[in-house]
Amino acid sequence: MSIEIEDGRGSGRRAGVDEEHRLEVHSVSYSESSDVARFKGATYLWTSSYSAGTGNEVIYIKNTSTTQNLIIDKATVNSVLTGLFELNVAAGTAGGTTITGANSNLTSGNAASASSYGNASVTGITPGTRLDMARVAANGRATMELNDILILGLNDAVSITYTGSTGIVDIIITGYYLDR
Repeated sequence: MSIEIEDGRGSGRRAGVDEEHRLEVHSVSYSESSDVARFKGATYLWTSSYSAGTGNEVIYIKNTSTTQNLIIDKATVNSVLTGLFELNVAAGTAGGTTITGANSNLTSGNAASASSYGNASVTGITPGTRLDMARVAANGRATMELNDILILGLNDAVSITYTGSTGIVDIIITGYYLDR
């Protein structure tokens, strides 16, 4: 007795089996952030770049969506001088220079539901629990691969603190929104 697997869309095509009796398949694998960018237009990049001093909070992001969680995929940090970057839960009332999350899908008109600051020292916040850290050599770059496990609910916030000599630092945080 044999079983035939046919296309469920009515094309009449049948599935193939190789010499080892394995079903022949083709798949394409994307990260969740890529999938959300492509199909929902809801993946964003927050950037901050300026000459930071030691102890500066160099970027801050707070989820303000009442219906969606903000999932942080990764944070990329760069510095012209050796430094330590710490990703922390943030508390307090942030202030400073407002930054806007850029939608990675340029065909989407969606805007990030976030309160975010950078491009100058972020004020008014207290770093809480450290979630990740990266040490960077002069003119170095590091990525904090969070792999979609950092989830910000309504009013949850994170920040990155820089420790090192005064010099240009660059930060890119990638995140996307999913319904709660």
